Amino acid sequence: MQYLRIALRVIGLLAAVTLNAHAKPTITVGYYEFPPISYTDDTGTAKGSALNLSHTLLTSQGYDVVFKGLPSARLYAQLISGEIDLWLGSTDKPDLKDHVIESSKRISEVTLALYYHPSDPPPQLPNDLHNKSIITITGYSYWPPVTDWLADPALHIQAIRTSKHTSGIAMLLRKRGDYLLNYLQPMEDSKQQLGIAELKLPYLAIRTVPLTFIISKKSAYSKHLLEELESAYEGHQAARLSQHNR
Repeated sequence: MQYLRIALRVIGLLAAVTLNAHAKPTITVGYYEFPPISYTDDTGTAKGSALNLSHTLLTSQGYDVVFKGLPSARLYAQLISGEIDLWLGSTDKPDLKDHVIESSKRISEVTLALYYHPSDPPPQLPNDLHNKSIITITGYSYWPPVTDWLADPALHIQAIRTSKHTSGIAMLLRKRGDYLLNYLQPMEDSKQQLGIAELKLPYLAIRTVPLTFIISKKSAYSKHLLEELESAYEGHQAARLSQHNR
C-alpha cells in the first residue's frame, strides 16, 4: 500500500510538470491613451475596444494577459526591446518597421483630421497653413503629408502642444490656435466629456490608417502568437456575423 501511495504521488508530480510545460505564457499588451480605443479609467483600469478585443482573443487561446499603459515613445521602445509583446495599433510606423511583425488583418481604422473653428472657412491645404498655429496632442505621432507640413520652413507653422484632447478643443474654440490636429475617435469621446457632443466641429480628413495586431520580433512567442491571434480573430468575426444574421 505504501508503494502504491508513492507511485501515485510520483504520477501526480509528473502530470503537474507536464501541465506546466504546456501552459501558455502571460502576454504583455501595450497601449497608450487613445480613447475610446485604449485608455486608463479613473480607477487605473485598462479599458477600451482594442484592449477588450485583445483580452477576448488572447484568453480564448489560453494566454494570460497583462496590460501596460505607456507614453507612445516608451511603448515603441518596449516593442522594439520585447518588453511589450503585442500592441493593437496603427501600421507603417517608420521607427518600428524592422522590429515588429504586422498582421494582415484589418481590425479597425483611425482617421487623422485637421479641425478648424466653426466660424472660419475650410483651409486650402497646405497653403492656408502659412504662418498659422496648429494645436497638437503631446505623445501622438503623424504621417506624411502632416509631418512634411510641420517641418516645412516655408510654411512657418507654429506647433502648440497640449497634453489633453479636451484642452485642445477648448483652445481651438477660444482661438488660442488656428487649427487642431487630432484623430476622430478621441475627439468624439472628448466632446462627450465636455458635454458638447452635439457641437459640429468642422474638419478636413487628412489620412486614414488601419489598426492591426503588431507583435514584437523580440517576443519569444511572436510567430505562434500571430497565428493564434489571427485564427481567433477570424472565429470571433464569424461568431459576430452569425449572431447578427439570426
